[in-house]
Amino acid sequence: MKRTAEGVLTIIGIVVNILMMIGVFIMSALFNDPAMQEEIEREFQNDPALADAGIDPSVIAGWFENLGVFFNVVVIISTILSLISLFAMKRNKKPKLAGGLLIASALVVGLGTLLLGWLPALLFLIAGIMCFARKPKVVEDPYTHSDDEMRPL
Repeated sequence: MKRTAEGVLTIIGIVVNILMMIGVFIMSALFNDPAMQEEIEREFQNDPALADAGIDPSVIAGWFENLGVFFNVVVIISTILSLISLFAMKRNKKPKLAGGLLIASALVVGLGTLLLGWLPALLFLIAGIMCFARKPKVVEDPYTHSDDEMRPL
């Protein structure tokens, strides 16, 4: 049995994961840019609620940088799990292992990114459920018969 649908869903999820990682790298580069940091500081000074709260803009930029690193680590773990499952389902070798890894990958990317990675999580979850639900076709051997039937010559 071919598992084309599961493979396609997994590959699309991996591509979305990679696009999310690229987006976070770009955002991290923007927050590390001195001009962007100056703009953030200016906005903090212009907002009276933030200025009165005593929030330091450099601390906020540090939080975003750490959050970006965490986000990328979670997405990388999810991508690795889904790649392993893709190879496990190749030629229908171990569909149960692939299904388990895909569901784990869905949980990691979905919950680890606080549902920002909902699309790959949904794709991995559907593919994982399909790995468990689809059973291989039972092919009957035409030469095996019960004793009460006539045997061919």
